[in-house]
Amino acid sequence: MRAIRILLRHRVTRWLRDPTWGTGTVAGQVVLLGFLLVLLAPLGLGSYVLGEVLRELYPEASALSLINGGMLYLVPVFMASRFLTQPPPSEHVAPYVSLPISGTGLLNGQAALSLLSLHTVFAVVLVGPVWAREIATAWTPVGAGAWLVAALLLTIVLASHGANLLHLLLGRRPWGTAGALAGIALFFAADAMLGPDLFRGFSRVLFGRPALGLAVAVGIVGGTHAALLRAMRARLEVDGRTGSPSRRGYGFYRWVERTLPAGRLVALTLRQVARTRRLRGVGLHGLALVIVWYGAALGGVFGDVARSLFFIGSFGVGPTLGLGFIVFGISAGHADGLFARPHAPRRIVKATLVLLWLGILPGTLLLPVFLPWLSPAQSSLLLGFALWWSGIVVPALVYVAPRLRKPVDTSASAFTISVRTLHGIAVYPLWFAPMIAAAVADAAGVWWSAGAVLGGAGLIGLLALPWTTGMLARQLASHRHAMLAGFRENEPV
Repeated sequence: MRAIRILLRHRVTRWLRDPTWGTGTVAGQVVLLGFLLVLLAPLGLGSYVLGEVLRELYPEASALSLINGGMLYLVPVFMASRFLTQPPPSEHVAPYVSLPISGTGLLNGQAALSLLSLHTVFAVVLVGPVWAREIATAWTPVGAGAWLVAALLLTIVLASHGANLLHLLLGRRPWGTAGALAGIALFFAADAMLGPDLFRGFSRVLFGRPALGLAVAVGIVGGTHAALLRAMRARLEVDGRTGSPSRRGYGFYRWVERTLPAGRLVALTLRQVARTRRLRGVGLHGLALVIVWYGAALGGVFGDVARSLFFIGSFGVGPTLGLGFIVFGISAGHADGLFARPHAPRRIVKATLVLLWLGILPGTLLLPVFLPWLSPAQSSLLLGFALWWSGIVVPALVYVAPRLRKPVDTSASAFTISVRTLHGIAVYPLWFAPMIAAAVADAAGVWWSAGAVLGGAGLIGLLALPWTTGMLARQLASHRHAMLAGFRENEPV
């Protein structure tokens, strides 16, 4: 308990001193509270009337059975939201290791404090009203209480521990963890669309028998907590990714140096991405998005083609979008060495363009998989997507990156990219353009026109690269001093 008290006191102090949350002004607090209420009010109201809505939509089915069958789906939803927006706890433990505090208590405290977030509030607001309206009146007090405890354990504690454990496993065993996640995602997608829907049936059994559900929830949460503590303890001892590359990795980097334009700089940046937990996590996250959403698009292409193309246009960019914002900001030491060596800014920009094109390569190579289910007009939009990503989005990200002057934390594995400049926000409409094109093409039937607009703009961007590269090199050269000064100012001590 002593470790938890110390960590809680320090977290509150850090939050009060953080100017980005507007804690210094009453107006800032009022605005934040207003936004929170706007989000929570409709969420709680929807949860409270969920039973009535289900009875209207499915009068022949039991609303309670439908609720129980869908409760378990909240676990991956909250786990994914925590994974994408909440940093892992073990990254903040190192300063406390030298203090006379129990190591196990310290790790338990970090895991417990991860529960103090808006995700927990959202989970309570979702589960609480539906429990009060539907479950508390349908079960005995003991059964209803067991149902509520099991639901909160799974949606709050298991989701938090699972997200933190996933962060740490991706840092230690990135490819194996990413492959396992892809396999699990494909299994659940196949189970929902083609199979007997086992996940929904398991959820119905778990919440339909409160005593059994509570026992299973306690067992799963306890096992996950033990695995999380073990991973956190291992993370404190060694990163496990600081060694020299393998023979296969060395051969790959040599191939990149000899084959690709500006190959030596491309290989240097790829090494930085592979060795930096934050950048490695962003890259794997992008690949996971391509696999998951392309799988969803392939499953939906039989029914709603426009929605499938919407998914493809949104997430085919893959790791390029995340890496593009911060590719120049790996660390102050890396940037110092990059600019101190006799590398022309034009060559640095060319290497960065090649790196980001490699990031969209997985999504681009998977586009022909959808051709058998699309008409020629709809297929033209896929070509438009590929040209738009290559000719418009990639150069725009290279233009924005030097203006984001905070170094990347080389030990963190948080997957959120904070873009707090107008230049960074201005890139998002370029990312949204394929989504808008898919929606407009489906609504107005202008598939050829939408593909021609996107593809034509992207082709112009690619043909203009000899001039665009020079412009990007000049703006990089003009911003490098301010960029390095910002790195040194914000570099963690």
